[in-house]
Amino acid sequence: MAKLSRRQFIAGGLGVTGAVATGVALDQAWTLFAREDLIPGAAPSVDLLPGAWTSTPDRLTFAAVGDTGSGGRQAAAVAERMALTYRDAPFGLVAMLGDICYYGSVKDRFHDVFIRPMTPLIDAGVTFELAVGNHDGGLHYSDASLEEIDAQLDRLGTPARYYVSQHGPAEFFYLDSSEPGFFEDGALTQLEWLDDHLASSTSQWKIVAMHHPVYSCGVHGPTARLKEYLEPILVRHKVDLVLSGHDHNYERTVPIDGITYVVSGGGCKTTSINPQPSTEFAASTLEFMVFDIDGDRLTGRAVQADGDVLDRFELRAREGR
Repeated sequence: MAKLSRRQFIAGGLGVTGAVATGVALDQAWTLFAREDLIPGAAPSVDLLPGAWTSTPDRLTFAAVGDTGSGGRQAAAVAERMALTYRDAPFGLVAMLGDICYYGSVKDRFHDVFIRPMTPLIDAGVTFELAVGNHDGGLHYSDASLEEIDAQLDRLGTPARYYVSQHGPAEFFYLDSSEPGFFEDGALTQLEWLDDHLASSTSQWKIVAMHHPVYSCGVHGPTARLKEYLEPILVRHKVDLVLSGHDHNYERTVPIDGITYVVSGGGCKTTSINPQPSTEFAASTLEFMVFDIDGDRLTGRAVQADGDVLDRFELRAREGR
């Protein structure tokens, strides 16, 4: 098979784009590249010390990753790097940013797409929390779609399609950003729920996690309904960080009304980027995130499958809530 490599980066407003396909036409290259996530990968073989992380009222280390659900070689590479990262800097939570299963039902593929690649972290006692994804085909809330959602929630022990969890100094607000689930029966039920819970939150850090990005320079781009209906709530309640997937790349925005938006959708495959004025850093690469919170300081790292740190940034908890 022809070899293909593709990578795109932007930092500080300067972009570099490259695509190399050896032995095939360029219009065939992307098809070959997309199939990389279908090649079976070896399950990670990493022994981890269970419960090795530190979590106190002031400290928390957690990971985040989206779009992991191929069960292929690239997904296995990301999962293995997550396990190796845990070994050096343990974390007790992984925020799954949607699309944990592609190419079939999660009932049939759960072992291949989740248990098999994540076994070292599962055996170490790490908690996995899920933001509902859309499986790249759109959820129309048919009976089959609802059954698939319920199956994912059940297998990961997720309490609902949208919910709150507390970990040390951070409160996580997980949303179902799919259509039409975002607007239940034409009412803004989920938005009203979020507005109320953010208003009553006393946590030092407020982190919102969902599948679709508010801002994105990836193939899908920004999500108009989220910008219109959700962003004002995030701004009003001074949310610190918004995590999403959906676009298969990494992106961090400049602070927008005090909020940093991060896309981490490189869990098993990559797609192109088109940097926007809101983009601080972006890359089309396999990756996941690690966050360290210590009091009023949060440090984020985007880690590639080869272990290189792609991006590093620091936030301070917002005051005057």
